[in-house]
Amino acid sequence: FESEMLSLEAWARGGVSRLGSPRVLVDVFLLCFQMKTVSVALVLCLNVGVDPPDVVKTTPCARLECWIDPLSMGPQKALETIGANLQKQYENWQPRARYKQSLDPTVDEVKKLCTSLRRNAKEERVLFHYNGHGVPRPTVNGEVWVFNKNYTQYIPLSIYDLQTWMGSPSIFVYDCSNAELGLWVAHVDGPIFLSTWPHF
Repeated sequence: FESEMLSLEAWARGGVSRLGSPRVLVDVFLLCFQMKTVSVALVLCLNVGVDPPDVVKTTPCARLECWIDPLSMGPQKALETIGANLQKQYENWQPRARYKQSLDPTVDEVKKLCTSLRRNAKEERVLFHYNGHGVPRPTVNGEVWVFNKNYTQYIPLSIYDLQTWMGSPSIFVYDCSNAELGLWVAHVDGPIFLSTWPHF
């Protein structure tokens, strides 16, 4: 990896890529490595103790969330502990970032969180982490799920709206079943379907 970075830097100093593209494209690429992630939104939709309607659990099945068994304690305590552990994991990577958790949120709570983080981050990068292990799978219409105020219904949240609230530059992490299913990414030339991207 280091040798690839050294050759990339040497290539960038040349001013023009092998394909004849202007240096500005290389500068933008290198800028991504230098940009700071100043704010992190941690959105957990777990609804501990209630399985989503489209989930068929196998035996055995994975249970741990951030190395915590959610059934080993009360639902609210489990949700808070998992949120705290997830934040600690991100803090190891970016200790100076500002972290905000939203645990089992509504659409309005997610919107308020995203717009607030973007306003405070200004032109810096914001990361949005979504854990949807307690809600149905994403829809083919490009929606993930959150809750209503009484936790009696699953409410769809448009990925397009989410990206609009987050603004740019942003990083999105979707930790949920079938994350590639129906997640459309807003792009200047139109949507790009994530399932067409290479899987790593």
